[in-house]
Amino acid sequence: MASAAHDVKILLKGLVSSSSQGLQEIDLQERFHLIKELGSGGHGSVLLVEDKETNQKMALKIMEKKRTSKRQFLIEFSLSSYLSSHPNIIRSFDMAFKTQDHFVFGLEAAPVGDLSSIIVRNVGLPEDNVKRCAMQISSALEFIAEKGLVHMDIKCKNILVFDQECHCVKITDFGLTGMKGTVIRSKSGSTSYRAPEMCELTGQEELAVDSTLDVWSFGVLLYCLITGKFPWKVATDKDKRFSRFVAWQNNHCDDPPASWNKLPTCLQRMFGCLLAVDYSQRSKPTEVLCYMEESWKTDSTYSTD
Repeated sequence: MASAAHDVKILLKGLVSSSSQGLQEIDLQERFHLIKELGSGGHGSVLLVEDKETNQKMALKIMEKKRTSKRQFLIEFSLSSYLSSHPNIIRSFDMAFKTQDHFVFGLEAAPVGDLSSIIVRNVGLPEDNVKRCAMQISSALEFIAEKGLVHMDIKCKNILVFDQECHCVKITDFGLTGMKGTVIRSKSGSTSYRAPEMCELTGQEELAVDSTLDVWSFGVLLYCLITGKFPWKVATDKDKRFSRFVAWQNNHCDDPPASWNKLPTCLQRMFGCLLAVDYSQRSKPTEVLCYMEESWKTDSTYSTD
């Protein structure tokens, strides 16, 4: 894995260098028809546009220069390009440029949106849809890990959907992605998806980035898809639902917490692997493949308790 990370580091350095030299300034309104905004975040937005030259529809990720350095932009663009060969990672077009105030690169557009837009609150998604998502996302995460990389922000909003039955879903947004082994000192990713070792990080502590962080987030995401709600707000002792989960996992209590007891026993075992509090005991994302023949939902799964 160290060799893979080293090779990727060298490759990305070359991609960043070559992309930097060809970064032209383009007028967005002259080149594209704006269709609608697909989403926005702390560093910019994503727009659905049509290229006036080719009539091709695409998504443009637009990042404000005042909040994003040129190097940060080029790294994210290079990572997107490098990883987009996987069928369940969003395809990046060979199109990166700048405007007066923004950095921009092109991506394929997802016609349905992201997973958060189709989850039914307190119900989730149909079982077959969840299993399709699980298989595809686990494959993409395994691919990312094999490259010595960690996504660092796996969540429903970062899984794009190409059909209502989830036959095709793809991971997107590599703005927080880092090399395995990189040391960080501040929290990263969305609060409810963070692993406990990330949640406990303080300014005086360090955490080595590892693919087990993505596995934890993947586990939380699957719980959301199955139940239509989060298992907890934050993975710390201050959260009662998380504390009860930890006590159960550590065999301090025989019966699962109420919300987990509604899941089939096989899924309780699966989540015990994906959401192992001790990161060294966490499984690979492909652990989900061992449970595809089992039932993932029961009538009680849909309870709103």
